[in-house]
Amino acid sequence: MNKKITLTLLASAMVALSGCGGGGDNGDDNLQSYGFLSLGISDGPVHDAAKVCVSFIDIELKQMDGPSTVITLPEEEKINLLKFQGANAMPILTREQLPAGQYEWMRLGVDAVRGSNGGVGDTGDPDVCDGDASYIVMHDGAVYNLYVPSGENTGLKLVNGYTVPVNNQVNLTAEFDLGKSITAPPGQSPDMKLRPTIKLVNNNEVGTLTGQIANALAEAEACKPSVFVFSDGVTPNGIEDEVEDPDDPVATALVEAQDQADGTVQWHYTIGFLLAGDYEVAFTCDGEVFEPVDGKPATIAAGEVTTVDIEAPAPQ
Repeated sequence: MNKKITLTLLASAMVALSGCGGGGDNGDDNLQSYGFLSLGISDGPVHDAAKVCVSFIDIELKQMDGPSTVITLPEEEKINLLKFQGANAMPILTREQLPAGQYEWMRLGVDAVRGSNGGVGDTGDPDVCDGDASYIVMHDGAVYNLYVPSGENTGLKLVNGYTVPVNNQVNLTAEFDLGKSITAPPGQSPDMKLRPTIKLVNNNEVGTLTGQIANALAEAEACKPSVFVFSDGVTPNGIEDEVEDPDDPVATALVEAQDQADGTVQWHYTIGFLLAGDYEVAFTCDGEVFEPVDGKPATIAAGEVTTVDIEAPAPQ
């Protein structure tokens, strides 16, 4: 029998949708109005992993001043998060009918327990999550069970709720940030910890950030090229494994090589599902030293793609 640990998703933005014509109650206040919710799963990727498989069991949604609804998935939904990066998401709920109104929180039930059998039975297919429970496969073939620490079974703190509109649909995305989520505490092998660093966003309120990184930066010796995005005014800084800090990056992305028709290579990154607003963007090889050191401004608009390139510093 699968054990379950529940993650509480951070609802990053209040959904400001209202119902369209029809009202849904046909003039009788005693009849419940309904709307629809669609939910996708996305990921901010991580270095060194070949695949990250998370097994979802059910989803619970709590109405404001009302009951919660538990949606049990027909079977465990095993998702390789690395296949849904940038602005891509894996649908896990599609037009799920729910009572309309405001909701306080959402929980994802996942099979992710310490000491479990995560990864047992995996065939090594890089595109398929066919092992047990939740697990991570490294590029060297090593397999580790993923667990959510029992001390954090209440998940992330709620900031705002979301709204299921009458006779209409809200589209949400739950985005993992694996660069901040997965850690390997000493003495816990073959387990790795999956810290529930997840944000929940309304797709109508987010945009995409993309850009090119100078070859001189991305091709530096022993570089693991990444881009970190910080809140406006935050000086780029690293991530401490066990410490939640408001100055931590709000999103991360790998920088990947793209072969060009003329035989050259360009390095690009893409980050999806960023809430509209102002940010600072910086490149890093090691998560400690950044270029530029103060970040480069980026303004994200809902439904749009913003391009921010990062050039190599001028020779001294």
